[in-house]
Amino acid sequence: MARLVYSATLGIMMTLLLASICYTQTVPADHECVRECKWPPEPKTCRYVFTMEWRLAMWPAACFDCPFNKTDCDRPGCIPVNGVERPIFVVNRQLPGPPIQVCEDDTVEVKVWNRLGNSDGTSVHWHAIHQRGTPYMDGPAMITQCPISPQSSFTYNFKAYPGGTHYWHSHSNLQRIDGGFGAFIVNQAPDRDPNSDLYDFDLPEHVVIVQAWPDLPATPFGETPGQIPAPTINAKGQFKQFVKGNDTVYTPREVFQVKQGQRYRFRVIGNNNCHMYVSVDGHNLTAIATDGAPIKPVSVDRIGVASGERYDFVLTADQDVGNYWFRVQVHEGIFYCRNGPQEELAILRYEGAPEEEPQEVSDDGANDLILNPATLDTPNGINLIDVESAVPDDERLLNEPDKRFYLELGWTEASPQHFNSQDYPHPPETEPGQYTTHMNYVSFKIPPSPLLSQYGDIPKKDFCYIDEYPAGREKCTREYCSCTQILKLELGQVVELVLVSEGSEHPMHIHGYSFRVVGSGGLPDRVTVEDVIEMDKQGDITRKLEGAVLKDNVPMENGGYYIVRFVADNPGKWLFHCHDIFHHDYGMQIVIQVGEESDLPPMPADFPRCGSWSKPADENKEESKKERKPNGEDNEPAKKRRKQPSAK
Repeated sequence: MARLVYSATLGIMMTLLLASICYTQTVPADHECVRECKWPPEPKTCRYVFTMEWRLAMWPAACFDCPFNKTDCDRPGCIPVNGVERPIFVVNRQLPGPPIQVCEDDTVEVKVWNRLGNSDGTSVHWHAIHQRGTPYMDGPAMITQCPISPQSSFTYNFKAYPGGTHYWHSHSNLQRIDGGFGAFIVNQAPDRDPNSDLYDFDLPEHVVIVQAWPDLPATPFGETPGQIPAPTINAKGQFKQFVKGNDTVYTPREVFQVKQGQRYRFRVIGNNNCHMYVSVDGHNLTAIATDGAPIKPVSVDRIGVASGERYDFVLTADQDVGNYWFRVQVHEGIFYCRNGPQEELAILRYEGAPEEEPQEVSDDGANDLILNPATLDTPNGINLIDVESAVPDDERLLNEPDKRFYLELGWTEASPQHFNSQDYPHPPETEPGQYTTHMNYVSFKIPPSPLLSQYGDIPKKDFCYIDEYPAGREKCTREYCSCTQILKLELGQVVELVLVSEGSEHPMHIHGYSFRVVGSGGLPDRVTVEDVIEMDKQGDITRKLEGAVLKDNVPMENGGYYIVRFVADNPGKWLFHCHDIFHHDYGMQIVIQVGEESDLPPMPADFPRCGSWSKPADENKEESKKERKPNGEDNEPAKKRRKQPSAK
């Protein structure tokens, strides 16, 4: 495995010289869309160019004498991260990638170039943007679009909605964990934010992206053996020591500037695979939003952030002028998160304070009040079910739902052939292969063509549906089951999902929607859906229907359950998946189909196509007739354009 990793690394390094001639574009701080927002809106069209490349962290040709000469660390093209020299996936040669700051109801147009220097495809997901009317712009490769092929581009075009703290990231392969991510802030007019009177400043430089940054590139088989994840704050940290003579130095830390007596809004984004805690020495954090939606203010000492989650808090600079540690600590819930350092530090620096590191504090945090702890039974923990939303209730969600689905999330001992082949002998005391993730004991199978735009090109035998699960469960606990698993909903239905984790932590993220978190609880390890169904029948599970927090991510704990509700009023085919990138890659995902083919909006003109070179399947012939016409085309040209060439 090590030899493979180093060979791949060498190949990526060779492409860097070629990539150096590629066009890139930074997003300037004075971009015309960074402005005070108004309501009613005065929308703009905000245009950006993203160029995807492989680069090298701590590349000597770019970083010169960094970190011994700190100014070299700021050279164009130098990306120090935490000091580890390794290949990185970057956008516009930045890490994190270029931030997008727009106003609610702006039109966002992003031209994405694939300049990766190899044969990899790519795509971008606009995390938490609902894409109402534009489901083709959601971004997951082979679900809503073809991957962007090498040396080509694709332009995304959509409305910035809903408002709040979001982010963008690659949704192809494992590119997100290797650097393909950045902030996406949809600012709102003060009249649209019920907590706007709690802070004086909402600054772009107070956006915080946290991640467990691996010291080796990700591989399709999960964590590379020996890989050490170290937390980073805005892609900065101090993991590797640099020694020259008697000097030992590190790469620069992130620094957040404040002025005494002022109140600042911070926006925290979790691009992490590990549940993490954010705190600032000597300061309370007043949480005012989660996943872009406002909540009634909660004052705490620490805030937990799972992968894909976002939390906004207000920090009041009410301490003596000085420097204070801004801490990010790793929860050791899954084995991957136990391999590396458990803390990274940034500096909160008051105006007028010397440029030096803060003093350590003696408080061990044992009595900290914690919002969103990794486990529901954490002492002094405030769980999501305890949080009050500041968004008015949707009356449609207050009654019994039209549909209720119980979904089991976990690992299956039945593993696929490429993980567990009988061709490879194993000693009796070892277990061949490895476990894989599932939803209702079925691992997701990526379709050969995009599910949204080319449904008729996918063999019908590849599909399975959530309603069929009970009949197949006995088989799928013994054998590996894989299909393109779909949960089909009628347009307008009120839906309740009861999510049960039978093992490990699973931050579950929905595309195209936000949901209300109406219930949660903890159970012993290896809990089953049957356990929760029985508890529900006995009346042992309650639901909070008024004031339930609005989110698009829930942090499932090992042996816990969450209950969420939403109205299926956004036609499309939306991914619902674990946001741990390895769990997702192994198969913990489904597609939620809302409405029929005829309910979907028309495809954009000249929308890219891809798929198998064999003869297209005809099982979906009737449904294919309902396929959307591209804008500006009549039926006949659209049918001709949908034909796939045969291999000769």
